[in-house]
Amino acid sequence: MKGHPPDNVEERLDRALGQGLGLYFDSTNWHPKNVVHRQRYIRRAILGAVAASVAGFLIIPNMHPISHTQLSSGERTLAAPTLSASIKQVLQQLSNDKVQVINMSPVYNQFPMAVPTGHALTLSGKFTLGQITGTSLVLKLDNRRQVLGGTLFSQGSPVYDFVGQSATDGQVISPHPKPVSLKGKWVPGLPTPITSFANAGSSIYLTHNNTWTVLHGQEKAYWARSPGASSQTRRVIDTISALPANPKDVLLVEENPSGNSVGYVSTNQGQSWNPWGIGSVSFNNVVAMHHHYWAVINGTLQESSTGIKWHNLLSLDTTHWQVEDFAMNPSNPQQIAVALDPISGNGIGPVLETTNGGQSWKQLPHFPALGASPSSMVMSPSGTISALVNLSNPVLVRYSPTARRWTAFSAPSNGQQVGVGQLASSRNGDLIYGSPTGTIYRWVKADSIWQIINPPKNSKKSTSSPYPLEAIGNHQILAGYSKGWSIFVIPKTFSSQSTTSSKSH
Repeated sequence: MKGHPPDNVEERLDRALGQGLGLYFDSTNWHPKNVVHRQRYIRRAILGAVAASVAGFLIIPNMHPISHTQLSSGERTLAAPTLSASIKQVLQQLSNDKVQVINMSPVYNQFPMAVPTGHALTLSGKFTLGQITGTSLVLKLDNRRQVLGGTLFSQGSPVYDFVGQSATDGQVISPHPKPVSLKGKWVPGLPTPITSFANAGSSIYLTHNNTWTVLHGQEKAYWARSPGASSQTRRVIDTISALPANPKDVLLVEENPSGNSVGYVSTNQGQSWNPWGIGSVSFNNVVAMHHHYWAVINGTLQESSTGIKWHNLLSLDTTHWQVEDFAMNPSNPQQIAVALDPISGNGIGPVLETTNGGQSWKQLPHFPALGASPSSMVMSPSGTISALVNLSNPVLVRYSPTARRWTAFSAPSNGQQVGVGQLASSRNGDLIYGSPTGTIYRWVKADSIWQIINPPKNSKKSTSSPYPLEAIGNHQILAGYSKGWSIFVIPKTFSSQSTTSSKSH
């Protein structure tokens, strides 16, 4: 994938300053009603470009973030950055006070462009829209500084989201949802902590370090060593997966100390194993459905019917892009969504979707300006996509295929959730969020309320999110903790109605 050249010197300069050299304006105050125009700055840049064209290229000095005492780099003084008319228009709707630029990161608004097509600009200040107040604002811009949308935050939680330059046409986000207690029962599994779990019909496969086992009902677990345990290189089992259509077909993947993985396939429930045919690769996020496996291999989405040979479903230039996560429709494996990240790790990529098994892909529009990409995604049988964005306060976003837009809503948080949460979903569309404190929250689709599930008694002091975290049907949740794993059983007669619940949008 080759990016198109900049249309003019302004775009070239913006790209060089904005993300090529990591220039952020940490302490520059921008006032929406006292704007210093950029024209003089651009004219100087054009003159510099003309002089540099003699040598055949534009020379940009090495620059660093601007501080209170540093307004230049090298011998070249930087003019104060200015607001485009588009940004000024939005700020006039939200603020009469000075705002401060906190960060500006690349955004890839157009796929398959390998270069950023915009920026996420984070501003701090005092913002007001009716009864809504905020302390920071993230604006999504294209390279011409046109506002494509924005999200207003209050103390780190999103409270308002809009598309385009009219902030008054947005949607309110419930900032701090209060969950109600969900009564249920924890059924203990095994006291051994597990690293992966696969539910295939009547067979349940589990892994622990470099051992694995298969359970049938309440039978005792007999742990077996992984196929590569005799290798001179120390490996641990990264994941195990089995085909629901044939539970005897199992894929086991081991991870080397280098981070790459090798795989083994069994067709007789692990009595014998054969290595896959793709060697040592980067392997993540395997999903088994019907007669096929899907996984992220070497940064792109691939599929296999045997686990031995794999083929690409998404043609990516993996020098520029990688798949962060993907979600599949549990009722239709032809419908898949992927979240992309730039390979540099700096910037926000798009979310793509296919409805024909990867023959063609389209970009889903108007992902909220949260300043970060999804870290985990799930999909319901209706085709609704839900994604977790791990900010200081976790945020969930949902894409409606009928409305063709994303809606953001906050997940419950105690304000001290340092770490990465986990996301799972039930077939009925309910969401399961495992927080970094070990507590599990369930979002009930029918009522748009949150319910809280406290960890098992022997895991209440957990300081990490439950892993693995899986929904088994609509009424069971499997969660792994440091002292073993358990299954939470939700009473089928439970009524989620509550007059004190905070409903999210």
